[in-house]
Amino acid sequence: MQQFENGGDMMRVVEKLLKEQDFVAFVNIVVGAYPGKLNGTQTTKEQLKKLFMQNQSNDESLHYYGLWENDKLIGGMRLHDFQMNLFSKMLPIGGVGLVAVDLLHKKEKAAKELIQHFFNIFLEKNIHFVALYPFRPDFYKKMGFGYGPKIYQYLVEPSSFPKGPTKKHLKYLTVEDQQQLVDCYNRVVAKKHGMFLKTQSELSFIFNNPDNYVIAMEQEGTVQGYIAFSFNKQSDSNFMLNNLVIKEWIYETPEALLELSTFLNSQADQVNRIEWNTQEENVHFFLEDVRNGTNHLIPSVYHASAVSGIGLMYRIINVKGFFDELLTRNFNGVTLTFKLNVMDSLLAKNNQQLIVEAVNGTIKMLESDSYDVEVTIDVAELSSLVMGVVTVQELFMLSRIQISDNQYLQALQQFFYVFEKPTCISAF
Repeated sequence: MQQFENGGDMMRVVEKLLKEQDFVAFVNIVVGAYPGKLNGTQTTKEQLKKLFMQNQSNDESLHYYGLWENDKLIGGMRLHDFQMNLFSKMLPIGGVGLVAVDLLHKKEKAAKELIQHFFNIFLEKNIHFVALYPFRPDFYKKMGFGYGPKIYQYLVEPSSFPKGPTKKHLKYLTVEDQQQLVDCYNRVVAKKHGMFLKTQSELSFIFNNPDNYVIAMEQEGTVQGYIAFSFNKQSDSNFMLNNLVIKEWIYETPEALLELSTFLNSQADQVNRIEWNTQEENVHFFLEDVRNGTNHLIPSVYHASAVSGIGLMYRIINVKGFFDELLTRNFNGVTLTFKLNVMDSLLAKNNQQLIVEAVNGTIKMLESDSYDVEVTIDVAELSSLVMGVVTVQELFMLSRIQISDNQYLQALQQFFYVFEKPTCISAF
């Protein structure tokens, strides 16, 4: 529990939601905060309350917190305990979602206080890195969160998916096959930087939604890829006009990708277009026709294809602790000693200087004040940089990083360079 004054006589407290009436109050706040997403009917509120309470009871990775002002709930949030692949090392990471503030208490810094408490909870657990999906990227950027990977939304005809030689290894998956799906997903997580392990709630979302279909490519008793999807009707007057919406597409091998692609290709008689949201930058090499049907041309002659978006944001909440996690990583064979000045307007302890010594790519922190070059960077950009979302040279040209001696720019570029940008398909 955290208590703090908010000017005058008002006392604010943040603590875990436990009582049923607390969840009822939180649901009312959530429905008011996200009116476009949620329907305000009693059944919906009752269902949400049950869902939140079940989540907190049954999923050890989920925790609901409320913000009280003078014993009245004025806001809340949902916290997540995740495991993330950080350069082939599984790392605990904190997540926050469903940050909601009562309509009467907007612009009273309630959301900021919730986020600060979110930081404190994970700092107390000795976790150094957190993430969220922003309702406004600019708001969270100011709070020190850096951009994660972009997503690309393709809307293509089924015939654009390549047709392979067979789809004989495809089968439907049901909840009874959940472990096969998890095993496949976990093998992909182990190979992909940035991926989160699935929580119980995520698995439930795949199999408990009656609108979802799950089709897998299985060979020799092992699922090597799967696709979860649903249909979205495109016309009230023509029931045969539907889009297929891919919720999740995981594949370990080119063969698995091609068989699942063959399945999508075969849906042309029933499906208008297929919506595919992916963080893979170059899947247009895989698709036949990447145009999205708008016929829009970008000068001079660039055909509108994927719409891109900014979503997931990362934040280092303990710079020294996070760099300690990176001691096992090889920083591309670079030998360099630099002073890192981190600017953090929200977490005073993060306003620190580290002397990082790299010898043939292996790093350690030095106490001495001897270094080749000084680097100054905001914690938001640092969070994106260390994950490999952006490079030193890009940040330098955009005036988002200061380097005391430009002759070390190339060495710093190589030091921080990440060959595979992070991928994350976990929604929270």
